[in-house]
Amino acid sequence: MERTYYPLTAAQKMHHHWINRYHTQQVSGVSVVAALQAELDMALLEKCLREEICRYGCMRVRFTRPDKHGEVQQYIMKRDNRKLKTFDLSDLSMEKADEIMQGWAYETFEGDDVPMCEIRLMKLPEGYEGFFIHMDHRLIDSCGLVVMINDVMKLYTHYRFQAPRPEPLADYEEVLRTDLAKASRQKRFLKDKKFWEDQLDTWGEPLYSDIQGPEVLDRARKKHNDPTLRAADIEMENLFVQVKDYILEPEPTRRMLDFCQTHQISVTNLLLLGIRTYLSKVNNGQEDITIQNFISRRSTKAEWTSGGSRTIMFPCRTVMTPDTEFLDAAYEIQNVQNRIYLHSNYDPELIVQEMKHRYHTPEHTAYESCYLTYQPMPVSVDNPYLEGIRTHARWFANGAATKKMYLTVSHTPDGGTCFSFHYQTAHLCEKDMEIMYYYLMRVLFAGMEDPEITLGEIMEKV
Repeated sequence: MERTYYPLTAAQKMHHHWINRYHTQQVSGVSVVAALQAELDMALLEKCLREEICRYGCMRVRFTRPDKHGEVQQYIMKRDNRKLKTFDLSDLSMEKADEIMQGWAYETFEGDDVPMCEIRLMKLPEGYEGFFIHMDHRLIDSCGLVVMINDVMKLYTHYRFQAPRPEPLADYEEVLRTDLAKASRQKRFLKDKKFWEDQLDTWGEPLYSDIQGPEVLDRARKKHNDPTLRAADIEMENLFVQVKDYILEPEPTRRMLDFCQTHQISVTNLLLLGIRTYLSKVNNGQEDITIQNFISRRSTKAEWTSGGSRTIMFPCRTVMTPDTEFLDAAYEIQNVQNRIYLHSNYDPELIVQEMKHRYHTPEHTAYESCYLTYQPMPVSVDNPYLEGIRTHARWFANGAATKKMYLTVSHTPDGGTCFSFHYQTAHLCEKDMEIMYYYLMRVLFAGMEDPEITLGEIMEKV
């Protein structure tokens, strides 16, 4: 059968770089369970999931063996006829069931030209029924999975209750071709390249800031015998992560969202301000702070509904003095981020390579200890035919992380906010996350209560 082969997009390359660098595909997986507290027609649900595989092309993508240059290509299978298995965990506690599914999330997709998507039909404790899905991160991101979950349930209610049939999803291959065409435009590429090089020309070399304080950078300077070193070592051996979730209740969440709406600030930029202020506080007032921020790049309907991995990571670097007022700082971050969005088709690995070329940093070092993803879409079933039915939805860690601390902020079905800290156990413990969350909340609410308070005053107050 004749196939069309495509190179990887910039977002896919980012995840692929991590796989190659750390020699494990666990650094590039995404897993979630979606279940309803209701007795479902499991045969019908399987039919809907199989139909979804046809509708959602990203679920049928395979990757080739790397060529002599290490390059991988992707292609789309016409069909995937694997039978879906049902797992009955209903006689366990929900905690134990989640523990088992967490183990599945640790599984890797080994080999070339093999399926990169695994779906399991689930019977869970407390009368919940649904499905668990585990996919390679090069195929999908969290936004894409939320779209997929809702599309499956729309298919289910279409067949079960004669609800309107959901509209076709955007064709993955068509959107992929569009993305690759944009990326191949030399004029666009050179403009993006100049933007990032201009940032380095203006600001110079970044300075590492760790959530545990300046001692981490001090140790790196001693290890590499360089008292002027501005980057710190990345963990290369023990990549195992633990996850700790903290829930911000609906009422303070509403205050946070109201503040953002009133001052026309995105939630992402408010969170970046909170994190950078905390990093500044624990690093003796350091003014030069960089955080890696993930953006989804879904601005059109086709981009929203085509699946694929569109999330890509760029450094958000700001230099702020202690006398900067909270609201002014938020706008400064927003201005930085708005400029980055204009150049978000660029491969972030090229930024890393440029900094290594300029600053000759040791191998396996970085300028960031914190990474942020804001996920505005909750994992919930937005379907009027299923209103009032309780849901059980949970993301699972993939078991390994190249990032020291990765914070995912998402909304809960009841209107609250979940702050999910994924942290490397080689260097961090739950207490570190508890302290960071505590101060992050104090920083944010101190600034929201008095937008004219300075960053220095906040750091002294909290």
